Amino acid sequence: MDKRYWLILSYRANIDGSACAQHIDDRLPILRERGITPVLLTGTIGGRSQHFPHFRCLSIAPSGIRFELRHYLRKRLPKRWQFKLVETILLLPVLPFYLLEKLIINLESEWSWFFLTSIRGYFLCRRFRPEVIYSTGGTASAHVAADIISGLTGLPWLAETQDPLVHDRDWRRGKTVLKVYSWLETRICRKADAFIFLAEAARANSGSRTGMPECGTVIYPGAEPAMFQSGLYAKGHRCHFAHFGTLNGTRNLVVFLQAVRLLLDSDRIDADRIRIDIYGSLDGGSRRAIKQFGLGAIVADHGILTRRQALAAMQKTDCLLLIQNTIFFSTETIPSKVYEYLLSGRPILGLVHHNDELRDMLLNSGNFPVPADQPEAVADAVDNIMQRFRDDSLSTWVPYPDWTVAAAVDQLLRLGGKAIRRRAGQGERQG
Repeated sequence: MDKRYWLILSYRANIDGSACAQHIDDRLPILRERGITPVLLTGTIGGRSQHFPHFRCLSIAPSGIRFELRHYLRKRLPKRWQFKLVETILLLPVLPFYLLEKLIINLESEWSWFFLTSIRGYFLCRRFRPEVIYSTGGTASAHVAADIISGLTGLPWLAETQDPLVHDRDWRRGKTVLKVYSWLETRICRKADAFIFLAEAARANSGSRTGMPECGTVIYPGAEPAMFQSGLYAKGHRCHFAHFGTLNGTRNLVVFLQAVRLLLDSDRIDADRIRIDIYGSLDGGSRRAIKQFGLGAIVADHGILTRRQALAAMQKTDCLLLIQNTIFFSTETIPSKVYEYLLSGRPILGLVHHNDELRDMLLNSGNFPVPADQPEAVADAVDNIMQRFRDDSLSTWVPYPDWTVAAAVDQLLRLGGKAIRRRAGQGERQG
């Protein structure tokens, strides 16, 4: 039997710690188990896959050259002074063109990736004869390239946006850029065989913007159960709340720390029985709040871990901390680590911002969603969790396996099969 191929366009892949990369990296082995050989076409910032056909393309605009060169240098020059010196020397000739580009249009750094990707993708289709083109990975240029390749080859196209292309109330890049992304969103609705969203709110808002409410389907990406071990949790003297990932902007510890301070001041909890562990990046606003509230003794900054180290640390903690940005964008997104949290077998305290979908997801799985901007509500939830810790009822938490990578891949394959049959039917009618 001949091999079956899918051409997968994702700017980010094979990058440990990158949510966009993990999204597609987790799916590749399962696609192969289902009989599909992925042909990867990515940017250059991730390592080359040793398990699948993998091809890479550069971004050709000044912003793309700058972004990719800086990433290349960071991996090879660990000392900051070395990095800054070499960066300055190499990027100085590019700087005027970079500034001019940003003045004309302030798109994402990798927007120009589609130029070379469209050309290479077309020839990869000639070589591998894939059944489907699948664009994902969080970069809009992947969808532009997929649109061009699909138009040239007639192959079915599945487009998946990990974050919404357009954020109606939080757009900061200017009206011209908003028009570009709005055009692309509408184009995908009209041309792609399937437009995949990661949250129902994102799909509904896109339908309202484009005037095509029937466009789009939702696939929750899930997590991989095999990545988790059993028997890692052991209760200690202190209740540990742990946050994993990046803290920045309005996604910070301020409200949570304010809630802890309220509990300590009212003697509802004892400082000797609570600890806050930070795995990942700790932003300046959170650092200032730690000092302001006098909580330095109970906060531990563990820095950045590998993904497997982070998953093991999740399973060892008493309660996982999920924090959303308090901006409109959060109302139509579900953080990817939610699915890992749900499979960890540990309770989740979620600071949720006007996101009914995420709130229900946490509530229905027995966890603790609270409004992200209400310190008193967060304090009540922390007090409840601390009481459960004292009563030993947190020790019996179990994984919630409703959303897995395998289930997401099966949904994706059904969409691909449907698109193939639709294109074949169109060809027969035209013939």
